[in-house]
Amino acid sequence: MESQEKLHVMSDKSLSQVIIPGLISYCPSIDLVALCTIESHVSVYRLNGQLVYGAAQKQNDLQVDSIQWKPNGKLFATAWNDGCVRLICAETCKTVHQFSNDHQVTKVTCMGWCSNKTANSTASNYINDTKGIEKLIQDDNKDFFEDPALLLDLPRDLSLIDIETSLPKLSTLPAGGDSEDIFCTRSSLDALISPFDPKDNNAVDVMIFGTKEGRIQIIIYDSFFIGSFESPVTINGSSCFLTLHSSHENSSTHALIFKHPETKNLFFTTIDLRFISASNGNLSLLASRSTALQNLLRYVFQVQNLMFLEWKASRELPDKFLGSINKILNEEYNCDIVQALCHSLATGHVYPPIKEWLMHEISERGHKRWEKAVLTGLGNLKRIIHENMLPALDRFTVILSRFFGIAKFQPIEEGVGFTCQHISLLMDTISCLHLISSKILSQVVDEIDLFISFSAWMRYQIDQLTKDSSSTLADDTTDKESLIDHSKVFFYLQTNLTCTPLADHFTDSPSLEEIKFFSQAQKPMFETISQHLKKQCQGLVYNKSILCLKFHCDELSLRAKSLFKGIAGSEKCNVIFGKECLIGMAEPDSPMDLKLAMQDTSTFPSYFAFVPKGMPHCVRIIRVKLSLHNGISSYDCLGSFTVQLGEGSIKDMKFFDGNNLLVLWKFDRGKESTKLLILPYRGVDKATSRQATKYMKCTDNLNLEYAPYIPNSSLNSSSTTDMSKPDIFIETQNVSQLFSKYEIPSEENQFKPESICVRKTFDGIQYQNHELMTMSKSTDDQRIVLLDQERFRYKVFSISRIM
Repeated sequence: MESQEKLHVMSDKSLSQVIIPGLISYCPSIDLVALCTIESHVSVYRLNGQLVYGAAQKQNDLQVDSIQWKPNGKLFATAWNDGCVRLICAETCKTVHQFSNDHQVTKVTCMGWCSNKTANSTASNYINDTKGIEKLIQDDNKDFFEDPALLLDLPRDLSLIDIETSLPKLSTLPAGGDSEDIFCTRSSLDALISPFDPKDNNAVDVMIFGTKEGRIQIIIYDSFFIGSFESPVTINGSSCFLTLHSSHENSSTHALIFKHPETKNLFFTTIDLRFISASNGNLSLLASRSTALQNLLRYVFQVQNLMFLEWKASRELPDKFLGSINKILNEEYNCDIVQALCHSLATGHVYPPIKEWLMHEISERGHKRWEKAVLTGLGNLKRIIHENMLPALDRFTVILSRFFGIAKFQPIEEGVGFTCQHISLLMDTISCLHLISSKILSQVVDEIDLFISFSAWMRYQIDQLTKDSSSTLADDTTDKESLIDHSKVFFYLQTNLTCTPLADHFTDSPSLEEIKFFSQAQKPMFETISQHLKKQCQGLVYNKSILCLKFHCDELSLRAKSLFKGIAGSEKCNVIFGKECLIGMAEPDSPMDLKLAMQDTSTFPSYFAFVPKGMPHCVRIIRVKLSLHNGISSYDCLGSFTVQLGEGSIKDMKFFDGNNLLVLWKFDRGKESTKLLILPYRGVDKATSRQATKYMKCTDNLNLEYAPYIPNSSLNSSSTTDMSKPDIFIETQNVSQLFSKYEIPSEENQFKPESICVRKTFDGIQYQNHELMTMSKSTDDQRIVLLDQERFRYKVFSISRIM
C-alpha cells in the first residue's frame, strides 16, 4: 500500500463523563455529533465543541440503548431500555414524538432509520424537476406533450397539488400550562405541521427497531406506526432478537441479523416492505398526511385544553364572589344574587347585604380583579378559537378531502384500509367541532359585550354607595350612568351572571351510556347538534352533554385512530419476512456490522462482517446475494472469506462505502499501537480453496475470494464452527503495509481509539432544504468519529473517498 496519509482533524472534544461506545451517531446532512454518556445524558455537539442539545433521564433505572439520525438530519431518535423511542428536532431541541411500547420491554437491541425510494411515474419526476405543474402547460414545453406516456399519469400528478400551502400558518400556542412545548415555537410547529411536498412522494422514511423480547416495530414518516411483529426467527421455542439492520435506498427489502439469546447463534434474514415496492403512488401521500393528521389531532387537543383553562379562569373569581353573597341572600331574603341585582337595577334600591358586599368585599379593588379576570379569560378564549381551533379544523377538512378522493377513486383490488363512509364520519365530526367552536366564539363575543355594560353598572353602584356629599363626584357618577345600557345589564344578569351558555360546552363529557349510544349509531351528528343549538338559543329543553367540546374531540380521536389503524393494517399485510439462514457465532462482545449494497436493479448483495468465535484475530465477511422480484427477495447460497490480521486484536469495524471496510486494529509490538485499516470486501466470486494455503507476504496483488459458506449445523452447540481456519493469514508486521492507508494523528500517542462511527450518506435521495448538502456529499470528504479507549474524548476526522 502507498505511504500513509494523515487524517485531517475536524473536531477534538473531551467530556467529563464516560461516553458509551456504540452510542455515537453523526448527522447525515450537517456536522453534528449525537452521543450518550454512561449517566444516560444525551448530547449533540457541533464540530467546534459547542453544545446544541443536552438532556438527562430523570429516572436512574432507565438507559439509552440506541441513537439514530433521520436520513435528512432534521430529527434524531433515542431508544430507551423500556421500549420508549423519542424523536427530537435538531433545530429546536424539542421532543416532537414519543412512542411507548405496549409490551414488556427490557432493552431495545437495534434501531435503524433509513429512506427508501418509491416507484413513481415519469410525469411525477418531471413535475419535481421543473419545480411545479405550471411548467407542464407552457407553450414552449413541447417535449412533455409529445410523449403520450407522460400524459398517462397526469391525473395522479394533479392529485399531488396541495392547497395547504394557500392556508395561513397555524398560530403557536402560549408556553406553559398544559401545552406541549413543541407547539409553542414557530420553527417546531412548522416542522410538525407542514404541507405535502411532491418531492416527498419519491421516498419513504422507515424506522425499524427491535427489542430484547424479539418484537419488531415499524414506523414510517416519523410517527405513522405500521405495526409490531413477532420475531421471524424462533429456535426451540425461543425468539431471537434483532441485533443489526441495513438497507439501501433503492431496495424495499432490508437485511437483518438476529441473535439467539441462549446459544448466541447469529442468523441472517430479510424483511420485504412490499407496501413500498407495490405502492401505487398514494403511499407517501397517505402516510405523510396521516402523520399530519396525528399532529393536528395533538394540536386540537392542546387547543381544547387551553380553551377550557381560559373559560375556567374567567369564572373562578366571579363564582367565588357570588358564592359568598348567595348564601346570605338565601338565608335572609329567600332569593339569589340575580334577583337581588335585578331588583337594584329596576328600582335603584339596594338590599343591605348587597350594599355590604359591594362596598367591602367587592369594592374598587375587587371590581378591577373581577373585570380583569373575565375580560382576560374571555379575550384569550376568543383569540384561541379564532387563531388556533378554527384554522386547525380547516386543515383537517382539507386533508380529509384528499383521503375521500383516494377512497372514492381507488381500484377495488387495491385496498387502502378505509372507505368513503369512514371519511364522511370523520368530516361530520370535524363539522360538529367547527359548528360548536363557531357558536362558542359567537357567545364569547356577546358575553364580552354584555359584561362590559354590567361591569360599568357595577362600578357605578360601588361609586354611588361610597360617594361623599361632593357635588362634583355626584355629577361624574350621573354622567357615567347615562352611558350604561341597562338593557344589556339586565340581559347579562339573567343569562350570564351565574349560568353562562358557555358552560354547556365545557362541562363533563356525556355518560358512558350516551357515549356508547352515539358511537354505535355511526350516523352523522351535525344536524342533531344544529337542532340542539337552536333549542339552546330559543330557551327550549335540549341535551347539554351533546354540546360538550371535549366529547367531540374524543370522538374525533377515536375515529381518527380507527382510520390510522385501517391504513396501517393494509400496509402491515405487505410486510414479509424471509427465511432465516444460520451464520454462526461471534466472539463475545466483539464488533460486527452489516451492509446492503446494490449490484443492479434486481440484485442487492448483503455483507456481514464479524469476528468468528474462537478466532479473535480474524475478520470474516459473509456475502448473501439477494434477488428481488416484485418486491419479494430470495437467496440461494452464502459466500464468505476470512482474513487473519496477524496477532492483533480487532477493536471495532464499520463498512465505509461500497468497497471498503474500516477496521480499528490494535497490536502490541514493544509499543502499543492502534491502526485504522481499510479492508476491501468486494472480492472475486470464485475461490480455489476453502482455507489458507500459505502465510502471505507483503504484496499489492491481494485478492479476497468468496467461497461457499457452510456454518456449523448444530444450533444448540456452543463450540466453534467447523471453519476454524482463515482463508488468508497475514503476518503482523505486514498488516499495516497492506491495509493502513491513513495515519491517526496523536500527540505522543495519547489518543488510542477503540470505537469508530461512520457518517451515513444517502446520495440518491434529495430532501427539502437539504438538496445542496446532499449533492455536495458526492464529492465531499467523508466523516468518521473515533472514540478514545478512556472514553472521555472523541475526535472527528475527514477522510477522502477511497478509490
